[in-house]
Amino acid sequence: MTATARPLISICVCTYRRPAGLARLMAALRHIAVPAGVEVELLVVDNDDAGSARQTFEACAGDWPWPARYGVEPRSGVGHARSRCAQDARGDWIAFIDDDEWPEPVWLTALWTTQQKLGADGVFGPVLARFDEPPPDWLVQSRLYDRPRFATGATLGWPQCATGNVLFRRQLFFDAGGFDPAFAQSGSEDSDFFWRCLDRGARFVWCDEAIVLEGVPPHRMTVAYLNQRAYVAGLNYARLHANRHGTFAFLTLALRGLAVVVAFAPLTWVSGWLKHPAKLRYEGKLQGGLGKIQAAWAPVSDEYGAGSSTPGDS
Repeated sequence: MTATARPLISICVCTYRRPAGLARLMAALRHIAVPAGVEVELLVVDNDDAGSARQTFEACAGDWPWPARYGVEPRSGVGHARSRCAQDARGDWIAFIDDDEWPEPVWLTALWTTQQKLGADGVFGPVLARFDEPPPDWLVQSRLYDRPRFATGATLGWPQCATGNVLFRRQLFFDAGGFDPAFAQSGSEDSDFFWRCLDRGARFVWCDEAIVLEGVPPHRMTVAYLNQRAYVAGLNYARLHANRHGTFAFLTLALRGLAVVVAFAPLTWVSGWLKHPAKLRYEGKLQGGLGKIQAAWAPVSDEYGAGSSTPGDS
């Protein structure tokens, strides 16, 4: 009798000029608990056409406990790198994790256990911020790095779906048409992809025990960075809807963005005058509104890994 092949999970990492982050991630991955009865491989795709991550990968991959491969995706943009991962992966399942993150030891086992219990097409988990140095008080009070969490087994919609911590069936990539190159430079390629998967009947759930940690460097602890992140989230929210519903959606969302600006501009000014901690959140809403207004003509950013959150209705 022929033995049944064990499931293979491809852990996929897209990286771009973050040698310290990649080394930290690989050090953590080396010690994760592999689910019983499952095979695992590691695939690192470098989005720097110069192959700058090769040295770090080779230094960390010595005596690796399971198969590990490195490749280069020369087309600039994280969406292209994610597509390369999905195309080159050998597993029936893909687990994405970013190069500025690292998992807790039970991460993969928790994702897989939840999938096996619920039969979902994809399982997502929390990404918890870990500041590289003590953050300023105003940032802690703002809680802008506190992402929503849900009960294990909760069903998710597209705004809760991102590639920073996910296990999903690889076949979804081909069935849903992969990551759209239109979002390769701007980000939100993951939101667009998982939205299309849901349209095709996929079911995505949450696993609150599958924790991933995200390093927050000092340059991401500034008001300027957080405002830019909110602006890009608003811009991409409008682009996602226009991509699905046509260019008229730009007008509809520009009007919505204008209403947000009118509502939050005075709140931002008053809270700033009063030195109220809510100012930063009001300012983020204002920037999100501006992003929606300018989405139809704003240039597409080519900055990899800007750290913007999954676009919500800012």
